[in-house]
Amino acid sequence: MNFQNFINKVSRKIDIDLTSYKEKRVKRRSNNLMKKHDITDYQACIDKLNNSKEFQREFLEYMTINTSEFFRNPDNFKYLKEKIMPELFKRKKKVKIWSAAASNGCEAYTLAIILNELQIDPSRYQIIATDIDPSILKEAKTGKYKKNSLKKVKQKLITKYFTKQKNYYQLDNKIMNQVRFDRLNLLTDRYDSNLDLILCRNVFIYFTKEIKEQLTTKLSRALAKDGILFLGNTEYLLQPEKFNLKKVYTSFYKKVASGNSV
Repeated sequence: MNFQNFINKVSRKIDIDLTSYKEKRVKRRSNNLMKKHDITDYQACIDKLNNSKEFQREFLEYMTINTSEFFRNPDNFKYLKEKIMPELFKRKKKVKIWSAAASNGCEAYTLAIILNELQIDPSRYQIIATDIDPSILKEAKTGKYKKNSLKKVKQKLITKYFTKQKNYYQLDNKIMNQVRFDRLNLLTDRYDSNLDLILCRNVFIYFTKEIKEQLTTKLSRALAKDGILFLGNTEYLLQPEKFNLKKVYTSFYKKVASGNSV
C-alpha cells in the first residue's frame, strides 16, 4: 500500500482529512506512531485502526498535537489585554469570542482570566472554544492542569484562580463556567458569524498553502466588521488584504470593509 492510499483510508477512519495537512509532517508522525507500536507497514496500521478504538483515538491525538499552555506568548496576551480588549468592549455591548482549535482549554481559560482581571461583567461576553478531538475537549472541561501548563502564569494569578492538588492544579469554577466547549472541524464545519475576536493560533503551520487560504477566508467571513483575528507567533498572512484583513500588531489582524487596502 502506498502512502497516499494509506492516508486516504486513515482520514476516513479518524474523520479528519489528512490530505489537507503538510505531507512531510503527516508521514513523519505516522511513522513515529507505527514505530512506537512495532507496526511494520501501512496495511498493518490500517488493520489496527479497524480493530482498536483506542488506537484510533491515539492516532487522532498524534495528528492534531494537543499541546497548549496558559498565556502562551505572554507579550501577545499583554497586547490583547491592554489594547484589543478595551477597544472591543468600548465598541460593543456584548463581545463574541471564539477559541478555535482550543486543545485542552488553556487558551480559552486564559481569555476568561484576562476578562476577570479587567473586571468585565461575564454577561458582556461569550467565549466559545472548539476542537476536533473529543477526548481533549473532555479533558478541557475538567479544568485540571499540570504545573508545566502554568509556567507563563504569574504567581498571583495562580493563587487567585487555581487550587493546588497533589499532582495538578484545579481551575476555579467561576472561570470554567465562562467557557463553552464544542466539537468542530475547522475544515468542514460551518463557523459562527459576527464574531468580535477569533483566536486560531498555531494551526496554520500544519496545513498546506491552499488549505491555509481556505481557512483564512472562512475565518475572515466569520468576523464582524473591525473584528480581530489572533494567530500564533510564527504565523502570518503575506497578503492580508486579500481576505479583507489588516495587520495591526504581531499576529493580530483586523477585519476591514471589502475593497479596502492595507
